[in-house]
Amino acid sequence: KSYLPASLCFISLFIGLKLILL
Repeated sequence: KSYLPASLCFISLFIGLKLILL
């Protein structure tokens, strides 16, 4: 559904998790 690479999605998710834990 999204044309963005899986790596970018994973990085975005990781950053989001970091912000939540921060």
